[in-house]
Amino acid sequence: MILYGRYLSPFVRRVAIWLNLQDRAFELRALAATDPNDLPTLKAVNPIARVPALVLEDGMVLTECFAICDWLDDTAAEKRLLPEGGLARRQALHWIAIGSATTDKAVAVVYEKNRRPEELHYHAWLERVQGQVVGGLSQIEALLPGEGFLGGTAPSGPDVVLTALHDFVATTNPWLLEPGYPKLVALAKRANAIPAIGDTRPG
Repeated sequence: MILYGRYLSPFVRRVAIWLNLQDRAFELRALAATDPNDLPTLKAVNPIARVPALVLEDGMVLTECFAICDWLDDTAAEKRLLPEGGLARRQALHWIAIGSATTDKAVAVVYEKNRRPEELHYHAWLERVQGQVVGGLSQIEALLPGEGFLGGTAPSGPDVVLTALHDFVATTNPWLLEPGYPKLVALAKRANAIPAIGDTRPG
């Protein structure tokens, strides 16, 4: 399989970690949707030119992070990262939804604050999305256990999502973590100590 995208993207990284934790071999092609030089190649794979995109061995292209991870779990002989059903699955998806929404807003901060020239910043919008990131991080902190993983003794899908979120914010706008989220920081540290996760950490 071929995975398109860079590990700086928390969505690409989620897929890479999912693949690693399920012991699936893949080739990473580190292209960025924000790089004009990469766009022709990305459009040939995914006409929307978004990452992640996962090319399967039969040539089919899967897009959108959750859809890819759902397929990986559905076809996993073992090492599923999400429960198959019931209350446990609903709870896991609840955690993923909070993590995904917060990640979306963290990405919005990057586009508005880090990429747009300062004189063109839309300050009211930036203040709003920054507040949404802080709100999401605070909710996550309240939900997390003091030790271990949400999946128990080993990381599950929600742990992957929250670790990728933490590391993305720490890499792009670490000041958003300044209020202090010790349980989230500890979760990310535990997760990144596992090579299947830590080896994908953005530099």
